[in-house]
Amino acid sequence: MIPIKLHWERRVDGFERDVDRPDQMRARSERTDPVTHEIANLEDPVFLHLVNCRTDKDLIAFLYRYGSPMNFNDNVLHLPIVRGMAEGLRTQAMSTIGKHLSPQERAHFVNEALSNVNLRPSYVYSEQTGRGRLILEADTLYGFMMMEHSLAYEAGAVATSCERCDKLFLTGPLTGRRSHAKYCSDRCRVAAMRARNAAKED
Repeated sequence: MIPIKLHWERRVDGFERDVDRPDQMRARSERTDPVTHEIANLEDPVFLHLVNCRTDKDLIAFLYRYGSPMNFNDNVLHLPIVRGMAEGLRTQAMSTIGKHLSPQERAHFVNEALSNVNLRPSYVYSEQTGRGRLILEADTLYGFMMMEHSLAYEAGAVATSCERCDKLFLTGPLTGRRSHAKYCSDRCRVAAMRARNAAKED
């Protein structure tokens, strides 16, 4: 597989709600940090971090960690738009990833997901290995997340909800999780076990 990368920026001081317009968030400063993402597997895809944002506080934390989905120069972000991206990705993942779709349906969903993604090929030389390699560079964080989402289709990963916290996570190929996993993390697995043991004692 040709590696897919994103060279992006995030606001060092994050975002905060606009006092006058509660549906908007403003960057706290102009300062930015470069950040690079690469799709190597599906163990911790960025799109799941957005999908699992349930509150505006979660969205603000996502933006601080990963940056704006569409343009890293954005000083103002509209919460309904970012929230809509998160909800749309969650709905799409739950209704399609790992579901029994015909090859034609699968191709339709993947092509629809990729319709607004722009990738730029480049050849990168590594001094560590002394070799060059082809990579594809996404132009936005949203495009990068759609590539992760599409890779989940291709790999045959399954989207499922954690039985403990209801977070969405992936199981199966390239995810580092067994296909029958019920919990998104060891923390949730241990918490569920403790709850079962406590119920037995009562």
